[in-house]
Amino acid sequence: MTASMSFYADTHTTVRLSKYGTRNAPILALDGEDHTLTVSAFDHVPIADHLTFARELAAACADYVKALETYAAAMSDGDGDQELGEGQ
Repeated sequence: MTASMSFYADTHTTVRLSKYGTRNAPILALDGEDHTLTVSAFDHVPIADHLTFARELAAACADYVKALETYAAAMSDGDGDQELGEGQ
């Protein structure tokens, strides 16, 4: 199954991590108005696969923050209207 979703963060969006120690897998939730995205581990998928996914998600999020900081700096410098190629 393939799916696509857009999630637009605003001042009403919250990020929540529910931790249950070693009793149950943690749950990461992004809650916004009229939508929620949750990430959690299921028993039928190997935990190694979940860890790989979580590490890739964390790396992509860290890269997103860096890119957003670069964009914000350019906006404050008045350079925000420059065209960048895809993936830059």
